[in-house]
Amino acid sequence: MTQRRAHGPQSPAPARPGRAPLPRAAAAGLAATLVLSTTGCLGPSRPSPEDTAGALATAISAGDLSAVPLTEPGARAAAALPEALPEGLRKDVTVTTDAVEVHGDDPARATARYTVRRGLAALGRDGEAWTYRTDAELVWEEDSGDGGRWAVDLRPDDVVAGLAPGGTVTVRRTAADRGDILDAAGDPLVTEREVAVLGLDKARVEPDRLAASARRVAEVAGVDEDAFVARAEAAGDRAFVEAITLRADGSVEVPRADLERVPGGRVVEDTAVLAPTRTFARDVLGTYGEPSAEQVEDSDGALEAGVAVGLSGLQATWQDRLAGSAGLVITVDNPDDAGASPAVSAPAGTGASADVAALEEEPVPGKDLASTLDRRVQAAAEEVVGASDVPAGLVAIRPSDGHVLAAASGPEGWPVAVSGAYAPGSTFKVVTSLALLREGLRPDDTVQCPATIDVDGMVVGNYDGYPDSSLGAVPFSEAFAESCNTVFVGAHDEVSAAREAEAARALGLDPEPATGLDGAFLGSVPEDSSGTEHAANLFGQGVVEASPLGMATVAASVAAGHTVRPVFVADPAVDTPPAPATGVTDQEAATLRTLMAGVVEHGTAEMLRDVPGAPVLAKTGTAQFVADGEDLAHTWLIAIHGDLAVALFLNEGLGGGHDNGPLVRDFLTAVEGVLPSE
Repeated sequence: MTQRRAHGPQSPAPARPGRAPLPRAAAAGLAATLVLSTTGCLGPSRPSPEDTAGALATAISAGDLSAVPLTEPGARAAAALPEALPEGLRKDVTVTTDAVEVHGDDPARATARYTVRRGLAALGRDGEAWTYRTDAELVWEEDSGDGGRWAVDLRPDDVVAGLAPGGTVTVRRTAADRGDILDAAGDPLVTEREVAVLGLDKARVEPDRLAASARRVAEVAGVDEDAFVARAEAAGDRAFVEAITLRADGSVEVPRADLERVPGGRVVEDTAVLAPTRTFARDVLGTYGEPSAEQVEDSDGALEAGVAVGLSGLQATWQDRLAGSAGLVITVDNPDDAGASPAVSAPAGTGASADVAALEEEPVPGKDLASTLDRRVQAAAEEVVGASDVPAGLVAIRPSDGHVLAAASGPEGWPVAVSGAYAPGSTFKVVTSLALLREGLRPDDTVQCPATIDVDGMVVGNYDGYPDSSLGAVPFSEAFAESCNTVFVGAHDEVSAAREAEAARALGLDPEPATGLDGAFLGSVPEDSSGTEHAANLFGQGVVEASPLGMATVAASVAAGHTVRPVFVADPAVDTPPAPATGVTDQEAATLRTLMAGVVEHGTAEMLRDVPGAPVLAKTGTAQFVADGEDLAHTWLIAIHGDLAVALFLNEGLGGGHDNGPLVRDFLTAVEGVLPSE
């Protein structure tokens, strides 16, 4: 980092043309406290200039000189200052008055010396500042009324060292190299990739042909024609108006020949920060680019038009780490005939006597971010949800360390996998089963599974096709395997809402998770539900909600024998909260694994018995909902396969076993080849 200040830390400001310099002895005696050289020189009726000097320091800090007494030339200089100084250099300003010296040979004049610190946080350099020294001349005006006053004979370089009348301060940023997002193997997932930018070069098309060319470019690029014509007409006369950016890796055809036959049509080779494909782990990796006008407006100053940033996912969560810090050059640009003393000397041999670089900060490269995503597991998950004709979300977690190996949503782009909030249906019976175990129930205890049950007028039945042989008095393990709704609803007097919420947290459904990914949602289980709401909660309806990430976490906690905290980032390590004091124990988890094994052996997920490798443990689920007056159902399946926990959600289906089961079977079979379960 190279910083060139207007004046060194210990040196006084240089004398200005037309102003008398301080005597050397006075200059050498400056300190960081307010100093007045000789009060006796003021005369018997003339007050100290300290108040006026202090008012100027306060005014420069506030960016408002209206309350400072100014000479007539000083007032003219003050009026021009707002146009000379960029907004980003006015927001965090601290001015220290170092000394106030009355001239020994002219007690009607004084010099105030200042240290000015302009914070650079608004320009993307947190904790850094542009610091320089400057001075201001004060004169006693006898004819100002009230017996006279001290007024500031303001010049631009009183506020910005080296700034001359008519000059401006400019800020230029130089981009830092952005860090990559890596996969679990350390290979880049999100990195700079070659792209082809299709657009219209207005400098190459006659004005009377602009609309026609723009419409044809939009047609070739496959974008909205009217909107592109409007953008082209609004752009500058020599602007390149981008239509669309395509990957240049051969995955899509770039219509170069068709575009370049259009007057002004052009393909620009460039690079862009991209994932392997447009949809690859989009929920997790997020997007990077220039924010929209609406995003800028809603960002409370965090986003800037035209400046690319991480807009979602890990790209946004870890923006500061990935982006590093842009380089910064602050230049005082003065007219060629500038009369102010320069802030620093111009580079030798350049002939640029008027413009000086007041501060230079080198860019700081961003750092890579190591995600937990396994490229092969993610690809298998993408294939499953991509084949669905309804919104779907699949999450796979490694229980032994909580690493999220895959999170895929599809096919319509809904962010289902990591932030969707849906009734979890009968997969939530794993949570209720833990609560019942804590109330003393055992898998071989006999429970009653009636065909229907009435709770305060709410009648709940079992799903269509529920086996008659599993009605009536049955072992709890059988009721769990066959997913008897009435057994769980009937437990509403045995399990309180608070105990149910405690069991959910024990299995990892943290309402405020720390996953390394902002916006990730696991689940919501209220502690104060009662009556029919509480009864419905117990079999995953009511008001309980979970995401595929959340239900995969439940399965992972059962597999691991302790509360799992899922994370998307391996390095730097995510600061996850400790397991709750009431977290699931290894013994409780072993019982839950036995119950889930029965679902595959002789229950609603028998289709998973053929998966190669370790035996699969599972729980299916269905949650009814109404859309546009039609009765529909979300379908779920959670599974454990060795050191892998999976949740698959489908927005619409007939049942978790019927719809989700075959897809989970295909997924587990596919990943068995890359993540052996034995």
